[in-house]
Amino acid sequence: MNKTIKELRVWIIDDDDISRYVLKRKLKELEIPNTKDFADSIEPLEFFKSHIATSEVLPDIIFLDINMPIMDGFQFLEEFQPLHKKLEKQIAIIMLSSSLNPKDLERAKSFPEILNYSVKPIGFDFLRELLESL
Repeated sequence: MNKTIKELRVWIIDDDDISRYVLKRKLKELEIPNTKDFADSIEPLEFFKSHIATSEVLPDIIFLDINMPIMDGFQFLEEFQPLHKKLEKQIAIIMLSSSLNPKDLERAKSFPEILNYSVKPIGFDFLRELLESL
């Protein structure tokens, strides 16, 4: 990705206010100032559609919750895949879940955009290592 950890653009897509807050605090501790969070999957999809040609405003990494109302994480990925192919930017997705359902883990493996799968809350050291590996 050729960016330092502090230059990463990070999005959090999660309907749970506490989960978003905790992850944003950890990102702040890592001195990542460029974060954006969404309480649903619809708004970020619309953002992608309207900014498909301006990759500098798009995220480098997305933390995506599986279980959300209206459109869950897997539905988001299905809508995102055709958009992702049109982007000039690679975007890594970390799938987040509050459980380790083996079916969700297997389904997540079918999406090449998913870099990793983690149970919430994501650990600080794991988060740092993950971001540094990009």
